[in-house]
Amino acid sequence: MITTPLFTVQSKTYVDDDVIFTHRLQFLTPGECTLVIVPKKGDPPGAQRILKIVADTIDASLALGVAEITYNLDGDVTVPGLDNGLDPETPPLISTLQKNGAKGNPDFPLGPLTPASPNFIPLLDIGAFPKATAGGDGADGGKGGKGVKGGNAPILEIWTKQIIGDVEIDFKGQQGGDGGQGGAGQFGGAGQTGSIGVTGLDSNWIGVPSVVCTQAPGMGGDGGRGGNGGCGGDGADGGDGGVLKVFFVAGADLTKLHRKIQGGNGGNPGTAGPVGKGGKAGPNGVNIAQCTSPLGAVDGPDGSSCNQDTGKEGGGGISQPGQPGKDGQYYQYQINTLPHVPGLFP
Repeated sequence: MITTPLFTVQSKTYVDDDVIFTHRLQFLTPGECTLVIVPKKGDPPGAQRILKIVADTIDASLALGVAEITYNLDGDVTVPGLDNGLDPETPPLISTLQKNGAKGNPDFPLGPLTPASPNFIPLLDIGAFPKATAGGDGADGGKGGKGVKGGNAPILEIWTKQIIGDVEIDFKGQQGGDGGQGGAGQFGGAGQTGSIGVTGLDSNWIGVPSVVCTQAPGMGGDGGRGGNGGCGGDGADGGDGGVLKVFFVAGADLTKLHRKIQGGNGGNPGTAGPVGKGGKAGPNGVNIAQCTSPLGAVDGPDGSSCNQDTGKEGGGGISQPGQPGKDGQYYQYQINTLPHVPGLFP
């Protein structure tokens, strides 16, 4: 418990205790005046935070900017004068990006360096007649991971006789993390080279020998199909808005407390992974005199991107956005006197 006749809030003032017991809670310029609730030492991650403020007077009259009470429970780095790092804002910092889902697995980011098997080397891997073996089809990329659920806002109790100046209670739930990007589809394998044409001897009706084609060159193998890009991961649910309980002595102007206790927005679905490119067709076999080259093989088709409407393409099916968190609650209780701790201060 923090006990002091005067508790001053300047810039960002962090509180890791459960109770502030004071005669006057003073928001004071210059600059911002933000009271930030942070985790208690030793609490596990995500533990519910409760702060009780017992103050005869809450005075924001000397705050030229916004006097605010908010929270930062996930360790974001904050900068004086900015809202970055405060949980209701969920800024795009490294710590916030860590709330996003992981990239889909499998993932083939090296593309042509990790094609599907078999992947034949042109003019070296010779196939059988009449058509060589096709390259392998690429595997689909995996669906991205789900984002991390947004944190719930704290519970705040305010016990007071009077409020001077305006104070904003920003206890919106934290936005849920976005889904991870889908994994990249694998490249299709290259087709095999067709077999070499074969000649032989024949003779005409008067017995004169001649060279003839006994087997045409073989067709190359078709290229393998590229793998589908994985679907993006599901967005995470937003955190619940906070709970504000105000215990006031008659005459306190509660209109000076401006609350934001909506549930946090759900996270966005992740983006689909890149599609795998189709493999190259193998070349036809070497042609020779008297033989006619066959039709050529065809390149493999590229993979498809995840279809967010049906989920039939790519890995993992339809990507879902996160659901919003529950709105917080607000309570008012009129009392006759504030709690008193004898011997702490007059």
